Amino acid sequence: MKWRKWFPWMGLVLVVIVVATYAFYQYWMGPNPAELDREQLTEEEYTRALELIDTIKEEDPFGRRQNVTRRINPQETTGLDFDDPKKLNKGNLVEAMHLMTHQKILATEKAGAIPMTHKNLKEVREYLELLHDQNKIKSDDYLQLAGIIERWEKAMFDEIDKEQDVLLEEMYAAIGFSNGLSTRAEEELFILNNFGEEYVYTMDLEPMPEEENEQQDDMITETEE
Repeated sequence: MKWRKWFPWMGLVLVVIVVATYAFYQYWMGPNPAELDREQLTEEEYTRALELIDTIKEEDPFGRRQNVTRRINPQETTGLDFDDPKKLNKGNLVEAMHLMTHQKILATEKAGAIPMTHKNLKEVREYLELLHDQNKIKSDDYLQLAGIIERWEKAMFDEIDKEQDVLLEEMYAAIGFSNGLSTRAEEELFILNNFGEEYVYTMDLEPMPEEENEQQDDMITETEE
């Protein structure tokens, strides 16, 4: 019968489809070594990044988590302007906080990143208090953002994926919502490729000094009253 002549070819086509599908997942959905910013990485960082990619692929062989490997226009500081009253607004604060979440969450789309350091936490806290002092923010918004910052100051990041989505809603965003928390391998890979090895310590960030947290708690309580 004629169909028997086509049988070997059908099998070959099936194999090609399976291989192509697997390659698609590996290249587009999973971490991709080609997306590493080779010029920005030292030899040690690049070697470590490749090890992390192998770990991530073992943990998620079909790339369902859609970890983004590429460098996404990082900056080391918040870039917040405290001196220009015309630029003092809640939107600038929300944007900076949103970029600080990127190292700790997964999302199909990310643009920009700021490391989660004590220095940057101090800046977003001070900016929030300045907004409050200058009557540039509503009481409800102040309490909401203060609560998020307070958790970060205490190194509590177990809900940062949900907090990132709250920040995106404040920005009226249509994309970029989280797919959950990063694994340790995913977070370290993101840090290496965007900030460098010197920021890997932020994976296990220590809580801010207790006296500073107590001062901020007092400010929030006064606002609630």
